[in-house]
Amino acid sequence: MMNILDHTKPHQHFFEEMTRIPHGSFHEKEYSDYLVTFAKERGLRYVQDDMYNVIIYAPASQGYEDHEILLLQAHMDMVCEKNKDVEFDFEKEPLQLYIEDGWLKAKGTTLGADDGCGVAAMLAILDGDMPHPPLECVFTVQEEVGLCGALHLDGKYIHAKRVINLDGGGEVSTCTTSAGGANVISQRTFMREPISDPVYRLSVTGLSGGHSGGEIHREKGNANKLLARTLYAIAKKEAVSLIHVEGGMKDNAIPREAFASFSCKLDGAAIQEIVNQVEQEMKKELEFSDPNVKVSLTKGEGREALSVEDSLDYLRFMTLLPHGMHHHSMSIEGLTTASMNAAVVTCDENTIMVNCSVRGALESYIDTICEEIELLADAFGFTHVSSLSGMEL
Repeated sequence: MMNILDHTKPHQHFFEEMTRIPHGSFHEKEYSDYLVTFAKERGLRYVQDDMYNVIIYAPASQGYEDHEILLLQAHMDMVCEKNKDVEFDFEKEPLQLYIEDGWLKAKGTTLGADDGCGVAAMLAILDGDMPHPPLECVFTVQEEVGLCGALHLDGKYIHAKRVINLDGGGEVSTCTTSAGGANVISQRTFMREPISDPVYRLSVTGLSGGHSGGEIHREKGNANKLLARTLYAIAKKEAVSLIHVEGGMKDNAIPREAFASFSCKLDGAAIQEIVNQVEQEMKKELEFSDPNVKVSLTKGEGREALSVEDSLDYLRFMTLLPHGMHHHSMSIEGLTTASMNAAVVTCDENTIMVNCSVRGALESYIDTICEEIELLADAFGFTHVSSLSGMEL
């Protein structure tokens, strides 16, 4: 397999190796075994637990024997998200890397730099001759879905009192902070009814997305919100009946694509005019964060849909639903201290579900945002369940 990165540089070698081994959340075993083999080949002591967390122990370099033990930590799982038109199996296929304008990317999928960069850095240290104190290198699983691996890890394997977490701080910065999280899942059940009006399909694509923690302050477009905005603009001209709506894949990723099918009395030309106007507004607003945003209208299919009233309730709920940064630190420049991501929308025969991911440096921030979502859900006939999603460094 052709190398894209410079394998004479250890961290680039280990990162590209990682992209060739499936390691999405809940599917880390193969990469966990890779880490075990890495330790065995270098004569390093290791622990692999029943959840596939791995700890690799390295003795101190000569002259550093009297230094305190240092724990380095990174997570091996990645967020597996792809564009809807891309055929890709995250459980079997290697990522397809390429470099564009000096940036490493993966074709049609997420790259896994979170936290592949941290994992690669730790392996480079363990494999190289950089002077270091005794090390406990902790590689956890299922971080992206609630820090499950870290919560499962048995403390008896840890002896260090100093920790450096290698997850998203940037190459030239160190971050000392933490955030809590919660998910609010809102659902509304409905009955479908026959339709006779023309059916259309609306899509929002071309957004760059990003991690809902590290990228939420960058004013990136949220496909779920933009789709609802477009549909609501149509509904203000003529009643809309939703047939299907979906958007986003992971609660910790800003949704890049969203799709809806709907019926409406307006002819295609009139709807297209509204879509064009909204798209131009979006392109202007997202000129620097998402210049490639695209809103497309095509003919759709369907014989039954939600009622006009149920459809309007959903669109009003999504239009009012908060998204993005809520608070930022007044003492640490650039630090987001509370945010909300309107992450995933799904729809089946009789239920629409909206999953919102909430983050906050203070428990009161999380409680307040969750309450805002819950009150909004109550107002538009949605049930809701809130659950803590763990702590993330």
